[in-house]
Amino acid sequence: MIRVRLILLIMVVAVALGSFGMALAQDATELSLWVFVDRHGLYMQNQAERWNEANPSRPINLVYEQIDYTQMHDNLLAALLVGMGAPDLADVEISKFATFTKGDEMFIPLNDVIDPYRADIIETRLAPYTANGNNYGIDYHLGAFIMYYNTGLLEEVGVDVNTLITWDDYIAAGQKVTRDTDGDGENDVYMMSVETAGPFSARGPMLMLGGGAYNADGEVILESEANVQALQFLQDLVHVHGIARPATGGHHHTPEHFIDLAEGRIASLYMPQWYMTRFPDNMGSVLKDVAVIRPMPIWEEGGYTSTMGGGTGTVITKQIDPDKIALAAEFLAFSKLTYEANVALWTDLGFDPMRLDVYDDEALLITMEDFSGEVPFVHIKNALGNVAPEYTGPFYPEIATILNTTTLYDLIENQMSPEEVLANMADELRAMGAEF
Repeated sequence: MIRVRLILLIMVVAVALGSFGMALAQDATELSLWVFVDRHGLYMQNQAERWNEANPSRPINLVYEQIDYTQMHDNLLAALLVGMGAPDLADVEISKFATFTKGDEMFIPLNDVIDPYRADIIETRLAPYTANGNNYGIDYHLGAFIMYYNTGLLEEVGVDVNTLITWDDYIAAGQKVTRDTDGDGENDVYMMSVETAGPFSARGPMLMLGGGAYNADGEVILESEANVQALQFLQDLVHVHGIARPATGGHHHTPEHFIDLAEGRIASLYMPQWYMTRFPDNMGSVLKDVAVIRPMPIWEEGGYTSTMGGGTGTVITKQIDPDKIALAAEFLAFSKLTYEANVALWTDLGFDPMRLDVYDDEALLITMEDFSGEVPFVHIKNALGNVAPEYTGPFYPEIATILNTTTLYDLIENQMSPEEVLANMADELRAMGAEF
């Protein structure tokens, strides 16, 4: 009789627990998310599972939709302007973010949920998604600028990559590395390639010297002395020092440029950390024994040691159900700013984290065969002593377009002065209605 009662009791408990589990599933708050990169959506779903394990009484059912880059941003803007049809959360690419800051507020401020993490993260990464004093988006990575070297080409002429600390060191080494290898000029080796139809070669030095498109007060600073200095530096690498040439095809993502790298015609370049994936993805194992990562050279002690490039911030749209806002905001911070999430940014996505404390985690301190069997994150961490911020504003997308289509081509190919190309940019912006 006792055994029967015990069995009945177990059955009752099991039914109760099953009902409780069903109630949890039924009570899960659904959050919709638009992304333009499928891996971002999968990452966020994994983080939702992690959230549910840590918060069983506040479960989330994250449903994401992957949409083409241009279409997604266009659809999001249209939905927010008409007042219906937007998701709860959305990924907004850095060059598109400013489009959503013109006029009425379209996103929910995230200041309160970010505040507990500010001491742990490299806070300047929030700057591109900040407007009117509010943080609206949280990125998937830091995107720190670092140097990529072909040690084989450097060692052929006696250059030790570890001695290249300043830009003066780099230029002196580049004058040894740059050479004609076959006498006909077709297989010349250059120390660096620079973009004439892409933003990164210019944006790196502009930001590291204190320039950029906007300052912290939201003012356009295109014609600043810092930007003049940065563009003069870039032009001089090509036409004065003779150690750089335009990237084949105009930027660092063309098939022709990858061939130049793989076949040993370009000894180095600087790009954000996410460019690491381009080595195995676009050049296979050709460079695995000679490719290494090092910090950016610096202009002077105490200056910026790196800056950030590219990025995608996840935002909460104004069309979310007000009852979901607090949960969505907490989840967003949980999925991007916690220690565990920052480890996952590397293990799941291959991106450099925003928290410095995870750079000593065993998950990051791994040797990588694609980079000479070294531990790249030791060198990446060394680059993060003083990271320059990048500020965006209403005309940031237009500035990027002008930079990529005419400014850099005129600077490098037509050898126009930095002052002239920057003045031309400013004139184009004023013609579009920008006031500064």
